[in-house]
Amino acid sequence: RRPPPGARRVAMSASGSGAGPSAGTELLPSGYPRSDRVGTVQREVDEVSGIMKENVSALVQQGEALSSLHNKTEGMLDEARTFKKTSTAVKNEMWWRNMRLKLAVGGIVAVILLIIILNMRGGDK
Repeated sequence: RRPPPGARRVAMSASGSGAGPSAGTELLPSGYPRSDRVGTVQREVDEVSGIMKENVSALVQQGEALSSLHNKTEGMLDEARTFKKTSTAVKNEMWWRNMRLKLAVGGIVAVILLIIILNMRGGDK
């Protein structure tokens, strides 16, 4: 990783006095005491980490909500298809039932007219 702008390397000895190089080399921006800067950075990291966790949690919840919505939509689509098939079948059955009724009424009217006409002809003789 690269050091942030304005950072300088400070070698810390085992006693923490800063005299001489050691394995515990840290980057400190100039002008900030070590403890203040580390605490500030840690708070920022914690804050960003918390925000990221909230974002991931919200994303998971949105994914679950979308999945649930997708399942409901699929169910509604299946129900709509079933409704369309059923309604078409009912419409056709009602049309045929209505047509049979009209034919029956028309046949009865034709028979009655035929009887009236035949009675009128037979009464003339």
